[in-house]
Amino acid sequence: MQKYFDFLDSQINDLLQVDIGFNSRPGAAIYPMDPETMAGFRERYACIKQFQAITASLFSASLKGEADPVIARLIVNELPDGQGFSHHAALHRHADQMQKDLTPVFFRTDETVPGRISEIQPPGSLWCTFEQLYLFYRRFANDFSSCSVFDTSLSQRLVEQLNRFLPFEPVVHHLLDNASVPSGMRFFLQRTRQHGLKYYGYDRNITAYDCNFFRAHAFQGLMSDNYFSGRMDAWKKGTATYDLPPSIVFDEKLPMIFPFLEKTRSWYPDEVRALFPHTALVTPNGFILEGGRHISLEAFSRLPRSERPYYFKYAGSNLALNWGSKGIYYAGMLSRSAMDALIAAMQRDFGRKKYWIVQKKHAIKENIAWLDKEENPKESPATAKFSGFYGPGGLMAVLVMHRPFHKVHGTNETIVSIC
Repeated sequence: MQKYFDFLDSQINDLLQVDIGFNSRPGAAIYPMDPETMAGFRERYACIKQFQAITASLFSASLKGEADPVIARLIVNELPDGQGFSHHAALHRHADQMQKDLTPVFFRTDETVPGRISEIQPPGSLWCTFEQLYLFYRRFANDFSSCSVFDTSLSQRLVEQLNRFLPFEPVVHHLLDNASVPSGMRFFLQRTRQHGLKYYGYDRNITAYDCNFFRAHAFQGLMSDNYFSGRMDAWKKGTATYDLPPSIVFDEKLPMIFPFLEKTRSWYPDEVRALFPHTALVTPNGFILEGGRHISLEAFSRLPRSERPYYFKYAGSNLALNWGSKGIYYAGMLSRSAMDALIAAMQRDFGRKKYWIVQKKHAIKENIAWLDKEENPKESPATAKFSGFYGPGGLMAVLVMHRPFHKVHGTNETIVSIC
């Protein structure tokens, strides 16, 4: 067993000259996803892009007063004036006039059940985790009974898709200030360099002014970039492109309410709505349950835990709350007093333009085997999360995570595998 962990640790430590290692539990095998489920991941890309395009159009229409202005105010919520309504109105007006796309280029889905997307993160984290596991299972292919359905690494796929997508040779500035695991993204960045991608800060004779593809992990990171003004000019001229666009709309959870919200649901076809669990805005008066019934917050709190299969999620732009499973509470595990305290906080937040959503729980719990440093493979029951990694050419990878808890994200007890 030790040889496996030595390899996983040395991958990142040797490449970056650090002492970080691999900090999750590798699955004891490639995850056995059936062909129909895998085909669903591939086919969903078009529907996800449709959701993003409709949402960008809806936001733009609201900014211009052609749709309910409340929609834009919900999205802009807590942003300071210089990054809020006026910035977004000018940005989306230019995009509409020049027919520019304001949807993400690369992104990751989080699916508690394949086909039910609880979040879309552009570009998100965990790209490094898939890459490390892909190299691991290939290195020890003779020790495992199957191999990945993807015939090349995620880093190679990203470089190939980016080269096909851009009309010019890509030169990247990757802003890592808001990356949840900066070391992991540096590892992935270095892996893409091995496939020929050039970066400011890493490659000889590349200056900040040579860059034409800008990557960041938060809207605020783009806005605070020292080169933002010049890069916006380049974007307007068509000589540069953003990965995560400089628009807050896809850096929040709030847009997931729009396929269900009464005033906006007609914008979305049923196949887009079916991508997500039922998702609703939490207001001081309550919210809409799956099935269409309105319930007050007080009445919801009085329900037995078994009748509260919903997550409450902070849905705004505050970086202290909108990443890394922060600001997420499962009502089915909260006591009455804890539920009342959360309700009081959400009611206060609503008046401060800090919006929360509620999302129906979907989950898969299954036994999963994982490698342990000290013993033979272990097996334990755990909750699953499935993540598809997408680029302009569609699906690039699928990562599977399991954790013995209702919230599944990267920890030292999370079991990780690939398909």
